[in-house]
Parts: sequence; C-alpha cells; structure tokens
Amino acid sequence: MKEILNMSRRAIVIHSPHSGRSAELTEAITQLQQAGIDVVNTISIATLDNLPAQGANWKESGIDVAIAAGGDGLVGGVITHIAESSLPLGILPLGTSNDIARTLRIPQDIHSAAYVIAEGKEQEVDVGVAKPAEQAPHLASKHQFGPLQTHIGTEKHGFFAHALTIGANVQFARIATNVATRQRFGLLTYPYAALEALVSHDPLDVQLEFDGLAMPHTRNSTQERTKSTPAELELQMPLRSRALQVAVINAPIFGGQWELAIPNASVSDRLLDIVVIEDVDFANLSSMVAHLFSPKENEEASSSNGDTQPFTHHPAELTGIPGIHHLQARGVIITTSADPRDATLDGEVRGQTPMYAHVADERLRVIVPG
Repeated sequence: MKEILNMSRRAIVIHSPHSGRSAELTEAITQLQQAGIDVVNTISIATLDNLPAQGANWKESGIDVAIAAGGDGLVGGVITHIAESSLPLGILPLGTSNDIARTLRIPQDIHSAAYVIAEGKEQEVDVGVAKPAEQAPHLASKHQFGPLQTHIGTEKHGFFAHALTIGANVQFARIATNVATRQRFGLLTYPYAALEALVSHDPLDVQLEFDGLAMPHTRNSTQERTKSTPAELELQMPLRSRALQVAVINAPIFGGQWELAIPNASVSDRLLDIVVIEDVDFANLSSMVAHLFSPKENEEASSSNGDTQPFTHHPAELTGIPGIHHLQARGVIITTSADPRDATLDGEVRGQTPMYAHVADERLRVIVPG
C-alpha cells in the first residue's frame, strides 16, 4: 500500500548522541518544523533500553509518525518499537553509512529528508525478526572477546531492517560503536575498526538450515511466497562452512556512499539474502568481494590451475564464486560450533546463536520520496 501523506504530522523523534552526524540534530528538527511536522517530543534511544515496545503507546497518544534521526543502528532500534504497531517510520539519515536510507532512496541532505517525511508516500517494506535477541540496542561490550551477555532468553526477539551478522562484523561493531574509539579516531573509526576486526577475527564452523528456500528456477515466478512451492519442499539441505562471517540481509545496499548492492536482492521480495564468507586470507577476500559485485555472464569460476569449472556449493546458490555463498530464503536457523556467539542486528550487538531469523509477517510502513 502506498499513499500520499498530509502536510501536518505529529511526530516523535528518536535520536542517538553517538550517531555520525548527531551534531546536526537541532538543524534537523528545525527543518522538520519548517516542513510542517509537529515535533511533539524528542528522546534519546537510550531511554528506551529495557522497555517493551512503545509504538502502540505512541500511536494511542496521537503520534502519527516515529522519526529515527540517526544511522542504521538507530533505525533498527526504533523499528523494534514500532514494527508491530503499524506506526509509520520516518528517517533522518544522521548516521555514517545510512544504508537503510540509501536503499529506500531517502536523500542524505537533511533539508530534503525532512520534506520527504512531510510530503512523501508510505511504502510497505520487509523487516527481519531474530530470536533470541534483545528488543532495544545497548552499549557495545568493553571487551573484545566473549559473549556480550551471559544469556539472552530464548523467548526474546528483535527486529532488523538492514542486516543480521555473525562473525567478524560483531567485532567490528564492538569497536566502531565504542564511544572512546569514536572520540579518538573520529572519521577514521570505521577503517580502524575494519582493520582490527580482520586482524583479530575468529573463524566459526557454522551450519545454516533454511526455511522456505528459494530455488534459482522459481525466483522469478509470480507465485505468492506465503506458502512453500514444490521446489522449496523438495530441497531443504543445510549449508556447512568454516566462515569469516555470516550475514542475513534484508536491505541490499551497504557501504555508505559507495552504495554497493547485493545482486538479486530486494527489500520487498519477502526473502532474506544469506551471504556466507568463508575464512580466507585478506588478498583472496578482496578478490572475492570484487567478483561478487561485478557483472557475471555465467556461473563459472576459475580453478587454481587457470581452468574453468562449474562451482556450486549448494543447489540454491546464486553465485559461483569460491569462498562466497549467496542464497535466498524466508528464514534461516544459524548454529555454530561455539554457541552462544553474539550477533549484530543493524550494527548493534543484540542477539546470540543458535538463532532463527525470518521475514516478519507484518511489513513496516516507511515514508519514502513521492
């Protein structure tokens, strides 16, 4: 469903003082007000920690839109509160990468983003659900290794709009979201965190079991995905790998201003894109990633002696690149040889393995450019 919004909207603005462009918050609120948005309240995401989902309460109090003023982690924190309330989401991209906003073509310019919230349209998009996970983001661990928490109750769940990751990216998130690190390295925080995560990475033996696996020859079918197709029922083979990282992706754009995109992925296809990167050295990793995002005319991959040969780890693979697996499914169960292992949801350490991630039944309403 898509509909044009009215000019006057009552909004609550949720922000983070640690977002990459948090200094622009005051200007952003001014721009919202000038665009005709009635900003009823402005709160820090930290005030929502350990609270149950607040979306229904906000809606009952007369709020028309919840505005996430920050980056991907902040957006993820806000949707955990509104995903089950039907309250629309507005995004002011005050983060560093803003990959969710980029996926939805929301302008990075604050003035333009404010007018999108005032004059844009509502678009329903998929979100992911992870269990067990915390409902609200919390401070990253001060320690580089070991689980963030002793235990997250199996009944707890969290939502993610962009991606869930296990492996090297968890270490990256711990470093990149650390307040002291941000203050010390400033704009170089992300490069520093990426290098540290690669140097100190701890490869994992993982097993992935798929729910509603999408086979290559059925992906372009117009058949509804709410029920398993015959191809899905015939084949539910697990994938086992020694992995550097596992990513369960909902919004396909990442990399900030470079706007890299996962091939064949969509934020509205009722499927999650699961990408597994095997434990390889840095030189091979760079080549693999470059190959993933370059046009491919066929599914052949080069062997070590220069010959070409078919390369398929799994019958549902979308890539023939040795070392990278890409599959699509409605859900996936992730277990490791060292459970529990921490997982990030939209860049915040919020969950643990063994974990079940799937497409949420209800779609999220987001205000996007008209």
